[in-house]
Amino acid sequence: MNSELYSAASGLIVEERRVEAVANNLANASTAGFRARRLFSTLYEAAGSAGATYVANRQVALAGTYQVKGPAPRRPTGRALDVALGADALLVVDTGKGRAYTRNGALSVTAEGALTDASGNRVLGSGGQPLAGLSEAASISAEGEVFGKGAAVGSLLVVRDPGGVLEPLGYGLETAAGRDAALETVAEPELQPGYLEGSTTDPVNELIGLIEAQRAFESYQRLITLTMNDINRKTVSEIAG
Repeated sequence: MNSELYSAASGLIVEERRVEAVANNLANASTAGFRARRLFSTLYEAAGSAGATYVANRQVALAGTYQVKGPAPRRPTGRALDVALGADALLVVDTGKGRAYTRNGALSVTAEGALTDASGNRVLGSGGQPLAGLSEAASISAEGEVFGKGAAVGSLLVVRDPGGVLEPLGYGLETAAGRDAALETVAEPELQPGYLEGSTTDPVNELIGLIEAQRAFESYQRLITLTMNDINRKTVSEIAG
């Protein structure tokens, strides 16, 4: 395949992923505890087959992603079940399809007395089981203890991700994709009850990034069009000649 087409086609894919990431960041600009993600790409040469004489094709590849770390601004809410988490801390929830992790500390109690996150997933306690037996008067301490009717009914399971295994799952959640054992339990979480941490999304910078990604996408599209036109001209010329 033409080298320019390799570069342009792979570049289109990377910029499409970049647009998706920026769109997700903007959609979560007001989500408590959300951390924006950035993508970075690289250019490499794919070697040809043994004995090939053509020049290796250059491709644009998605090299990885990273989170925009906090601290994000914290705001007081006055709710006893709102908690702002420490720098690297995450709550553990049960989605019904497995464990997931979140920094969104806007918690609630269901009519059945279960502690849930903002998406309705059940929040797990330090023993790995969902926290239950609560009332609307439940509260959470700075040490992560959960109180119902004045008595402690358990404590939040708080973890951190030292190896960077977590991946976005959507709705402000992350998944370890089967590598949950790589996460570490935080024995002494630094929670701030009655507060929520904001998002690290900077809407202005995200909009600038969106424009840049869209322009790059259009440039790759033009390159593909020009290259294909050139190939077609050469093909017609060779056939006619």
